[in-house]
Amino acid sequence: MSDEEYRLLIKALGGQILEDKENVNSVVKNLINDTIHFRDKLKEETGQILTVEDTRRALDALETHLNGEKFPSDLTPEQKALAQIFIDRIILFKLQ
Repeated sequence: MSDEEYRLLIKALGGQILEDKENVNSVVKNLINDTIHFRDKLKEETGQILTVEDTRRALDALETHLNGEKFPSDLTPEQKALAQIFIDRIILFKLQ
């Protein structure tokens, strides 16, 4: 990732909790793993496919949450569940 990409990612994920590239890499890796696990579980349990759009909407909701704005009300249950997983991951990272 370029420095500009890291800067944008840090801004999107709430720069106050991510101060160096190693931490960013760790958080991004965990969010990717969480997404894959959620995708696989959703497919296995419901037969539904998690789309790129679903993931994008969940990431947008995470950004909204980190900016202290009102959580979007138009998310599907799957998008909302994934966004909550992301929020929980960031909170756990923050507590470590």
